Amino acid sequence: MIILDWVRETWWAKVIVAVVLLIIFTVIMDKIVMPLYVQLGDETDLPDVIEMPVSEAQTLLSAQGFQIVIRDSLYDTNHPAGIVIEQNPYPYAVVKEGRRVYLTVSIGEKPIIMPNLFGVSPRGAELILDTHDLKLGSKNYVYSDRYHEGTVMGQSYPQGQEIKSRARIDIIISLGQLSVEAVVPDLVGKSLHEARERLRAVKLKIAEVEWEERDNILPETIISQSLPAGQNFSPDETISLVVSKEMEPEDE
Repeated sequence: MIILDWVRETWWAKVIVAVVLLIIFTVIMDKIVMPLYVQLGDETDLPDVIEMPVSEAQTLLSAQGFQIVIRDSLYDTNHPAGIVIEQNPYPYAVVKEGRRVYLTVSIGEKPIIMPNLFGVSPRGAELILDTHDLKLGSKNYVYSDRYHEGTVMGQSYPQGQEIKSRARIDIIISLGQLSVEAVVPDLVGKSLHEARERLRAVKLKIAEVEWEERDNILPETIISQSLPAGQNFSPDETISLVVSKEMEPEDE
């Protein structure tokens, strides 16, 4: 009775009693209750289902009596959609039969939103594509009354469309406004591909392409043209081009 009265009247005595009771409760749970609970079910090794299609993982785990919970779906550049990328508990953990297994499944690589390239230069378009993990594909040239010469006027995917990273994007580049008169275009310094497009647009045929080795000019660049730029030409006239090519290695 004296001890009980002391506990009732002293606040720190109540704290000591509470701590002692908590310790006793913890020991009983750890040494008696939990071992009895664990023994209620058989234990088994949890199979490894990481990098397995989620349907196969569910079949395998269900066959061994586990409950499957899809915990999350994440973008993953290394695994295609529908592949298990994480599991909890971890593979080969010793667990009770019938417990829940939480899976995280890949939904594939995160798509890239196609940027707008209209109105920028080809070099500017390439820089924009690089920042979006995309690659510049082919360049085509078309005359246009709307877009200034040397600016992008078309792209192979519309702005805002979801596409895969590292996809190749083709562009159309404006050659500027097409002159009504049959005028020889200025081709020097242009690529052979662009020169062909410009000549095709004004219906001027190429008579000959002469190749010349140059170490200071990119291959397939127009060095000279037989008809001067700006000159009018007749329907039966043709043009010859001198085009750069890589230097041949010297024989040792």
